[in-house]
Amino acid sequence: MRFSLALMLYGTIQTSVPLHAALAQQTPSDCTAPQNVSANLRLDRNCRYAGPILIDTSNVTLDCDGATIDATRSRNGITIEGRGIRNVAVKSCKIDGAKREGIFIKPPLIAPDMAALPKAQRYDIAPQNVSIIDSTVTNSGSAGIYVGNYSQSTLIRNTLVANSGGTAIYLDASSVRTTVENSTFNGNGFGDPLGRSKGKLNREAIAIDSSAYNTILNNTFSGNSAGGVFLYKNCWERHDSPKQAQRWQHSSFNTINGNRFTEKVGVWIASRQAKNLTNWNCGDPPLAPGYFRDYADHNTVVSNVFTGGDFGVIIQDDFTTLKENRFFNQTQSCVVLGSELRDSLLGAPIEGTILAKNSCVGLRGGNGFRPEGKSVFRVCSENFLDNQPFNCGGIR
Repeated sequence: MRFSLALMLYGTIQTSVPLHAALAQQTPSDCTAPQNVSANLRLDRNCRYAGPILIDTSNVTLDCDGATIDATRSRNGITIEGRGIRNVAVKSCKIDGAKREGIFIKPPLIAPDMAALPKAQRYDIAPQNVSIIDSTVTNSGSAGIYVGNYSQSTLIRNTLVANSGGTAIYLDASSVRTTVENSTFNGNGFGDPLGRSKGKLNREAIAIDSSAYNTILNNTFSGNSAGGVFLYKNCWERHDSPKQAQRWQHSSFNTINGNRFTEKVGVWIASRQAKNLTNWNCGDPPLAPGYFRDYADHNTVVSNVFTGGDFGVIIQDDFTTLKENRFFNQTQSCVVLGSELRDSLLGAPIEGTILAKNSCVGLRGGNGFRPEGKSVFRVCSENFLDNQPFNCGGIR
């Protein structure tokens, strides 16, 4: 797998936006917020403002001070968009009821136009260093927070995302270095909670779709429809749409550390490896009718706690490191490695999996650490099943 040098050339260290001593005050008696924010702004915490709000200028902080943005009549609650926009902070906001995304970090061009540019230029014009801090996003029709393609160094901290129709957070293609920390995700992925769209969804809390070098740290996941964190490479679905472009980046080099999961599936690596995508109008070359290669390699899952549900972690691509995790009371398996379908379609098992210092207690069915098909753990050491040393068996 090759990654563009642009990821290094344009890599930046996440920096917070300074809160200037005197933020502009917004305390109108009619609680009307400006539609465009181009300078630092503090809202009145006693107000409920009508969305949407657009932030289109770099080096800007929107401090809602606990005020609510009512987005029930708008597509998005807050949109951050601008060619080369940098260093934007959204702080202490409550965004409720957006028809689509509660917060949208939007690229300056649609995906095909971005793809037509040299790769380094795509990263140069995309949003960088956007922070969402101490906020709440609820009842969005689609994603709670959407991190658009080629976005870099996004920070989501101390934020609650609940009851989104789709994912709580969606990391779009070629975005890199998003950090999600100390946040809570529950009740997402069941479809539009306000009934504006009748389609029934079944989505995870965080979707990492062709996105790399992200950190998911010290968060709490519970009661989301499909599960917690799913990593995959979109098959270029709806490829004949003029808004779509082929994804080139794998969902790789991501770290999932110190989180708490109470989900059907906690973490699923290469979640579309064995999924029938016949009706998704995919543009990637198929392995067989309806089946496409998924790419989510070189990821690390460490020091998480998984409680209940069917599966703690499912691994269906190469070079995953799984260390120091604790699993309690799964109904099927604490860890599943492999896919018989992938074995038959690719003719190769999953390689390079490290399983070390994990514990599985109270399993109510199936097997604790279960290889499937031809896949086996490359390294297996110091794992425990019901407080007894676990022998992985064959090691590749």
